[in-house]
Amino acid sequence: MLVLHDGMMMAIVNHGQTERFMRIAKDCKAKGGTVVPAKGSASNRFLSMIGLGDKSREIIYMVVDHKMANKIIDAVIADGKTKGVAALLASTKEESMASNWKMITVIVNAGYADDVMYAARKAGASGGTVTHARGTADAKDATFLGVKIVPEKEMVMVLAKSEDTETIVNAIMSLKCLDQPGMGIIYTQDVSEFRKLDPSRKKK
Repeated sequence: MLVLHDGMMMAIVNHGQTERFMRIAKDCKAKGGTVVPAKGSASNRFLSMIGLGDKSREIIYMVVDHKMANKIIDAVIADGKTKGVAALLASTKEESMASNWKMITVIVNAGYADDVMYAARKAGASGGTVTHARGTADAKDATFLGVKIVPEKEMVMVLAKSEDTETIVNAIMSLKCLDQPGMGIIYTQDVSEFRKLDPSRKKK
């Protein structure tokens, strides 16, 4: 998956495909990126749609402009060797434009990602990507948006149709295990374009 927001592109690909992806990106004159390990969490329906299952992923963060992002996407699709999907997040200049897709991001304390994905799937989500993270604060630091930062975190990213987003978000927020203050935060972002990294697929 490729996500662009104000010059930040995020690529989610199968484990082991990062080097090939970055070689293509550099051929397109991209300067480099940062790689984060992750795990996929897809239902069979989602698996058949994008060719990914419950397996290891790698997330690549890159600073590129919109034109460069699309150039990289087209080159990766033409290469035909990388499994993933592509989504360009709407920039602040495009917020007024209608969007058919949204990215739901949930940051929770470690151990709760499976509960989040279970609730999201029951509400209609097809799948998501989970990565481990850590807070930067210690016990003496202030909270962020009312959330006490603890060392171990899990970040869940779910791509959903706009009409399903509110139902999925409400289902996640209704989880009893997340009732305690400081358990996590959730936010959504418009997706201006969604594409599969497959040469047989056209732009959506």
